[in-house]
Amino acid sequence: MRTPARSARRHATKLNISRESVRRILQRDLRFHPYKIMVVQELKVRDHVQHEDFAVRMQEVFEEEENPIILMSDKAHFHLNGTVNKQNCRYWSPVNPHNIHQ
Repeated sequence: MRTPARSARRHATKLNISRESVRRILQRDLRFHPYKIMVVQELKVRDHVQHEDFAVRMQEVFEEEENPIILMSDKAHFHLNGTVNKQNCRYWSPVNPHNIHQ
């Protein structure tokens, strides 16, 4: 309860018990659920104009080209200043804390 952001693996190491036991305690006994942290970025006023410009450009591409090929991805890994890998970020809590990392 004091360290909800600590992973089940780190709890297991700290307490010197198996990882499966820690997960069982967290889930069955404490009724905690591993919530993922939500990584977001703050939108500025100029971002809305850029989004609108992008949408207009994309609409033009779809109208001009017969079979346009467009590749997009929402995956990102941030390093150097601070590591953000949301696959490894879990927050153990009985209710969703709605944690947001900007």
